[in-house]
Amino acid sequence: MENLLNIKDAAEFLNVSEMTIRRWTNSEKLKCYRLGGRRERRFRKSDLEEFLQGSQYYRLKPLGFGGHLVPDGSHLTNFYTGKEEGLSVSIPYLLEAVREGESVLAVMPPERSKELLKKLKGEGHPVGLWLQNGRLNITTGMDSPDRMIRYLKDFADKTPKFRVLGDMIWTLRKGWNLTALRAFEEIPSLMPPVKNGLLLCQYSLDEVSGAHIMMAAEVHRHMIYKGRMEKSPYYAFENNY
Repeated sequence: MENLLNIKDAAEFLNVSEMTIRRWTNSEKLKCYRLGGRRERRFRKSDLEEFLQGSQYYRLKPLGFGGHLVPDGSHLTNFYTGKEEGLSVSIPYLLEAVREGESVLAVMPPERSKELLKKLKGEGHPVGLWLQNGRLNITTGMDSPDRMIRYLKDFADKTPKFRVLGDMIWTLRKGWNLTALRAFEEIPSLMPPVKNGLLLCQYSLDEVSGAHIMMAAEVHRHMIYKGRMEKSPYYAFENNY
């Protein structure tokens, strides 16, 4: 007999909150079984897999490295040490976007984008063509969270499928304080996941404070470090989407 999963297991499997699972079962969007006198929800793994396969909104997407798959709309963070370690994540992530027919918005200081483009050109990729046809877009970011939010919204509205790659040191270069950055990073956790998009925020352990790292662990559901992806034990928005 197939082992049934409880609501916590189902939420982790679908990468959403337990509250979202309750809403989906109440609306009969997601199939469940009610067991015992307390009518507790139980789930078959095969039903959850079928739900993922039948839902473009929550389909699994490859990150491009480590064999990692995440639901569409995911907001992740990557902690790295040293330029090469950062590029070992950002380059495959970008190339996977190109393979998937997605457009990439890279938000980073000029020296970071220079390193990125140099690495891509060195590997023989048609960077000039990507920049020309909009497959790759680069910005140094905006001076305020409000302006950056509008910029990202405009990009997403005109781009059917996209990925955002942010080396978050750009926010320090623009003069953002930690409070402003946290408010900006919390937005994806307070809203329904975007459709046909991924958001990856990189933090250099050599350049940001411990307070920045802790904040990033609290506002991203998943963390990537040294090639491994794990659910953040500090994620502060489990009762949202």
